Amino acid sequence: MAIAVNDANIFIDLLEVNLIDTFFELKLDLHTTNLVLNELDYEQQQIIKKYITKKRLTIKILSDAELSELKAKEITSSKLSKQDVSVYAYAKELGAIILTSDRRLRIEAKNKGFEVHGILWVFETMMAEKLIKPKKAIEKLTELMKINTWLPMDECHKRIEKWSK
Repeated sequence: MAIAVNDANIFIDLLEVNLIDTFFELKLDLHTTNLVLNELDYEQQQIIKKYITKKRLTIKILSDAELSELKAKEITSSKLSKQDVSVYAYAKELGAIILTSDRRLRIEAKNKGFEVHGILWVFETMMAEKLIKPKKAIEKLTELMKINTWLPMDECHKRIEKWSK
């Protein structure tokens, strides 16, 4: 089973379109950090905490000292947030895939040789594992496109067209 470290934006997008339960059914060993969890609002944290209790999500607690040390040694982009650095550090420790839609983190991680995927990959994987049908994927992605204006709209439209066939 592949190990994946999640950034907050993946959780937020999936919570917004009510696909978080489906996400936690994926055949992935899911992880995140305390800093990412703290980016979520109270209600979102309560939903995510049930997956921690069910041992479907592991939380890594990184200290400020660990993050500062890592950023000083390895991170070339000074624009990464502490949360982004925590995802990077934890993924490096685990040899994990990074799940994020954050452009800067994606670029930094890919430049360092990490496998990085975003929300569209999550949708594709949920369909590949037969957790959702194409019709539902189209409905949920269309819904997400109205909420998240940072999505790569051209890629979203290509997926919708592909899934419609």
